[in-house]
Amino acid sequence: MAFVDRYNQGIRTVEDRMVGLTEMVSDMLRRSLDVLWHPTPDGAQAVIDYDDVVDAETDGIEQAAIELISLQQPAQEDLRVLTAALRVVRDLERIGDYACDIAEIAQPLESAPDLKPLSNLSRMGELTRAMLRRAGEAVVSKDLQIAYEVSGRDDAVDQLYLNLHCELMDVMRRDPSRVEQAANLLLVARYLERVADHTVNLAEMTVYMVEGVRQPFRHAPHSASADSGGKNNSGK
Repeated sequence: MAFVDRYNQGIRTVEDRMVGLTEMVSDMLRRSLDVLWHPTPDGAQAVIDYDDVVDAETDGIEQAAIELISLQQPAQEDLRVLTAALRVVRDLERIGDYACDIAEIAQPLESAPDLKPLSNLSRMGELTRAMLRRAGEAVVSKDLQIAYEVSGRDDAVDQLYLNLHCELMDVMRRDPSRVEQAANLLLVARYLERVADHTVNLAEMTVYMVEGVRQPFRHAPHSASADSGGKNNSGK
């Protein structure tokens, strides 16, 4: 019985640490966008330095999941949770990297604030952060409806990226002195678009944990899958 209790606690600990890592990375992204719009002397560097904490936690979760897989021979449902954790933490780690990239770009932009208030870029940041929050909720609750909702929001982020690309290219054509600044903001938009893609991966891993289906969003319409999904009530 003690062995079973330790095993179950190990699974729950991995799940709890995934939740915690999601919150850490979400906060990194928030702070990187804050420093982009409202620079502070140490704000960007604080985000960059925090990446070491995220990397260490990523490695720790991976190690814990691998040990449970290799030593405990988990049941099928638990095995899906653990293998999903290995993918989830790597996607989260990459999102943390993009937050650092945005913070690094914010440093040279501090001296040229007048081009930064771009509505599409601000909206992209809001939507991407909202997607990440909802993906975290899906992972926590194993909620398929939320997972499919996250996937559906990716189209809006992609469209904003395309709009912003056109907007910034137009700025560069009209004013050569703005080329470097506009190019940096275009990089920020690209990083946010990639964050959204990794967030969709988190949602896919939610579906995998519940149903064992890989890449579900490539095989079924969002609306049909969301309507037939809903919360997992298996008691896990």
